[in-house]
Amino acid sequence: MGIVTNLRFAWVAVAVIATGLSGCIFVGDYDDILEPHPSALTYEVCYSSAECLGNRFCEELALPADRYTDYVNAICTVACFDDLDCPVSEFNGLPGACLDHAILGGPISSRICLERCEIDADCDVPAGFGCEVIAGDRLCVPIE
Repeated sequence: MGIVTNLRFAWVAVAVIATGLSGCIFVGDYDDILEPHPSALTYEVCYSSAECLGNRFCEELALPADRYTDYVNAICTVACFDDLDCPVSEFNGLPGACLDHAILGGPISSRICLERCEIDADCDVPAGFGCEVIAGDRLCVPIE
């Protein structure tokens, strides 16, 4: 019995050492924090500006503006002066629209680019966006 116990101990020791040398990381060994890397294109849904590529920033949109807490989504977008400053949507190929952010529940003095649309399918429907007429343009905005 003593030899069998020593043999088992030796195999367990070999397994523990081999696992340690293999480079395996067990869950809980390190407290990794997920750091988002920029990957969201213009008009894509985001949670922070760190997710947006280039000079884009993550901006919250809400409709109607007086019920800001009812339904909020955020997109990667850019500031603009007029429609010419807004990039074409990489999703639906339509040119962007420059809109006063106050209409969407944001600061009064800012203007941002929004994605134009013709039908709901031109928008990110699974994320809660739909095509609505806002300030005379058909735009992808959060819908209820």
